[in-house]
Amino acid sequence: MRLRRRTGRSRRRRSVLLALLVAIALADTATLAGAAVLHVRRLERASGTNAVTAPEVVAERREGPFTATIDYAALFSADGHQVSSEVRWADDWFFQDATEYNHDLAHTCAVLSAVANAESAYYQQGSSAPAYAEQAFAELGFEEVSTASYRYRSEVLDEVLGVVDGTDVVAYTLATRHVTNSETGEERLLTVVVVRGSYGSEWLSNARIESAEDATGDGDHLGFTLAAEEIVADLEERAAELDPSVERSYLFCGHSRGAAVASLLASYVDDVPALASAEDVRAYGFATPNCTSSTEARSARYDNIFNVLNPSDVVTSLPPAAWGYDRYGQDVWLPGEGDASLAALLPRMRAAYLETMGVACPADPSDRSVVGELAERLADAAPSLEALASPLTWPDVAAALMDADLPGLLSSHYPNTYIAWLEATDAGDLTFS
Repeated sequence: MRLRRRTGRSRRRRSVLLALLVAIALADTATLAGAAVLHVRRLERASGTNAVTAPEVVAERREGPFTATIDYAALFSADGHQVSSEVRWADDWFFQDATEYNHDLAHTCAVLSAVANAESAYYQQGSSAPAYAEQAFAELGFEEVSTASYRYRSEVLDEVLGVVDGTDVVAYTLATRHVTNSETGEERLLTVVVVRGSYGSEWLSNARIESAEDATGDGDHLGFTLAAEEIVADLEERAAELDPSVERSYLFCGHSRGAAVASLLASYVDDVPALASAEDVRAYGFATPNCTSSTEARSARYDNIFNVLNPSDVVTSLPPAAWGYDRYGQDVWLPGEGDASLAALLPRMRAAYLETMGVACPADPSDRSVVGELAERLADAAPSLEALASPLTWPDVAAALMDADLPGLLSSHYPNTYIAWLEATDAGDLTFS
């Protein structure tokens, strides 16, 4: 009996050991297989193969002020996620003072920023999603539209590769058209860059808060800076191919991460030859996070940058100002809790949201106080960026975040919440700081 029992135990041990060895072998095989897949994808990127190609959309020239209906995909809408917004367009906008806020242009930029997010689905293998960006700019009469940066940046495999390689990339739509001053007949080449918001592995870029410092010690958020620099290289290459006598204007816009990158692009006017030689540069960002530690961020030189902000949007308070972070340009605050105009404007906003999305707007203006408290708690848990780097502060930071209803707070961050607010208001309803 004893021998038989001992033999049974030995057999069980051998079985467990064998199972463990098989599990290790399978894990190693899966790891090797995964590494091989990623390596193949790198080769495909290098050779420009196995990716969705850009569509060809022919646009007709449109003159004078007009309205256009823009289609795009929106999460949390009623059926099918496709929605439409009517926007205005006028060439004359780009012959006016870039430091003067333009509410109609802001609304158009907010819709285009949502379109930039929706474009990602087109670049996924097997997707039947329309090329929203190309169609939108065709509706606006643009002559050229490029979404080449979405290739290899919209597939799940590419996002995995982004995590593995730790790269900071960016997807953006670049479109051009000639605009004409209706009074003088003056013509310029307008270049619009709409930057996609955080997508997939790009969320990691948001955490790269450390500054890309200059000689004075001021600096911009590193993750956003690396993304902006890629776009700058594209703009410089395109500008070099133009006739130097061609007058140019630039418009940058985006939502969330896209807004931060757009504002950085506009802040580079003095440092980038393509922008420094332009007649006009402006930026409209929505839900813009803090993105710079520059003490000059609020100086008049950046008054061509507008950050449209929802007081109930937690992203606009991050990284905390207590860590020395701010935004470039002018903050344009939508109505919020405590504002005298909220009672009259909130029903209009909710109606605009319902008309576009087909569902009730989940954003709650009373979250304004919650956002303020969360920012204070984060600052208390980690009083500085250096303190955040210490593992000793991480439990307190995690506790501050876990105590907050982040999914609920993020409803105030949605692109269509911003679009609805802009449709329900005019410039006189907003607060500038």
